[in-house]
This record gives sequence, structure tokens and C-alpha cells, in this order.
Amino acid sequence: MTDTQASREATFYHYTLIRKIALRPESKYSYMLTALFAGGFLYLIYEWTGLIYAVVGAVLMLLVHALVLRMTLRRVDKLSEKRWTFRRDWPWFGPLPIMDTQLRLFRRLHFHLALVGCCVAGLFYPWAHSSLVIAMVYWHVWLLTPRIQLLHKLRKEKGDGVIRLESREVSYYHQ
Repeated sequence: MTDTQASREATFYHYTLIRKIALRPESKYSYMLTALFAGGFLYLIYEWTGLIYAVVGAVLMLLVHALVLRMTLRRVDKLSEKRWTFRRDWPWFGPLPIMDTQLRLFRRLHFHLALVGCCVAGLFYPWAHSSLVIAMVYWHVWLLTPRIQLLHKLRKEKGDGVIRLESREVSYYHQ
């Protein structure tokens, strides 16, 4: 057996890079600036109550996202659960994969997350202060915006590919 033959047989995972999507720094800064605008807007309308509820809404939505993703991962793909964690590298903020993940799984999880997050914010509507409901809806959409943009850019790609999220780019691989 030759060296090249042995190296070919030793390869279990062979992925080909299909696309790289660069994340522009300007879009990251504008994304962060919208978070400040939301806090300022709630402060202007509701004063300190709005600012406090903006923070509470952000924390609540991060918890909702973490719970929904954890429960959905347990139901859909238990092995992938360890590949997801809380990330803080912009624009990837919140519970996201730290390793390569299947595009099909990413799409499915974020579909569930979008629906359940809106429903949870709607559940607060009758009893909570209006600034809390507005903040929860805003932070839900704000957290999902980079992910939805990514899914929109990858809408024509096959679901059996693999994506890798990095702070400067997103890579899409296919087997």
C-alpha cells in the first residue's frame, strides 16, 4: 500500500468548501448600534422603567433562546447538544454552535426558535408592562437578525451541507 492510498483510506470526513460569506465590520457596528438605539428609544418613551425593562427583556429572551434550543436539540439531535454553547463574538451572540453544524439542523432549530420566541413574548402581553413586551419582541428579532440573514444567503444551498460560524466569516461545506 502506498502513502497516498493510505491517506485516502484514512479520510473519513471529506468536505469541500462551497461558499465563504464575509462578515463586514460595518454591519457588525451597525448591528450593535441598533441595540443602543433600542435602549435609548425605550428610555425616551418610558423613562427609567423602559430602560430597566429593556435589560430585563434582553435577559428573558436570551433565556428563552437557550431553553428552546436546548429542548429542541434534545428532541431532534442529542449528539449535537454538546456542540452548542453561549457565544459572545459579534454578530454571533447567544446560544449558537461552536463547532461545525448541519445546515438542515440550523434551519430547523431557528424555525422553532422564531416561532416560540414570538409566542413567549405574546404570552407576556396581557400582564406585563408594555415596555417589557416591546423589549422582548425587539431583543428576539435583534438576536435572530444575523442568523436569518445567514439563512437567507444560504437558502439555495442543500440542507445536508455543514456551516461553520466564525467572527469574520461563515463557511459552507458540502460532502
